[in-house]
Amino acid sequence: MIKVVMLPVGLLEANCYIVYDDGRTDAVLVDPGAQPERIERELDRRGLNVSAVLLTHGHFDHCNAVYAFAEKGAKVYLHSSDEIMTRTRLNMSELTGEPFRSFVPDVLLTDGNEINECGMTFTALHTPGHTAGSVCYALGDKLFTGDTLFRFGVGRTDLPTGDHRCLERSVRDILFALPGDREVYPGHGELTSLDFERKYNMFAEI
Repeated sequence: MIKVVMLPVGLLEANCYIVYDDGRTDAVLVDPGAQPERIERELDRRGLNVSAVLLTHGHFDHCNAVYAFAEKGAKVYLHSSDEIMTRTRLNMSELTGEPFRSFVPDVLLTDGNEINECGMTFTALHTPGHTAGSVCYALGDKLFTGDTLFRFGVGRTDLPTGDHRCLERSVRDILFALPGDREVYPGHGELTSLDFERKYNMFAEI
């Protein structure tokens, strides 16, 4: 059984997710944005080690703890269009004055890539709009949406490489077009579901 643990971290309370198959000792992290010590404590409490880090995009609040896990051998996945954010001011860390800990992704993703880690298979869905390289990760009936899709809302598009029309297409034509309902694990705020967002989100069809 797949288990997901949500940890809001950092000044902006970005959601970091620990994802693992119950009975195994290896885990995937989605968006470790800050407070690596807190994340490590939760991993230790559950007897888990991180094998891979999946990033939904390159903004600092979603990836500023990556270095701590990369140093221990975790494989880091990021879309190719956001790779530049790992080494430039485009990661927006200057918004808070917090120093950015750069890292080198091991795998640069494109749309549709399958990621096989820790006994689980994630599918990367390229959903540009919040950033040019924003992705969502589909795992069975679970969907990790980063700052593409929130409960009742979507991510901002007024930062570098953001594009409102692209975001609208990503949400309506990619996410809302997925078959069936999915549990949605967003980059900030409460959990939601695709069916709920199809009905109540700002991009819901009227």
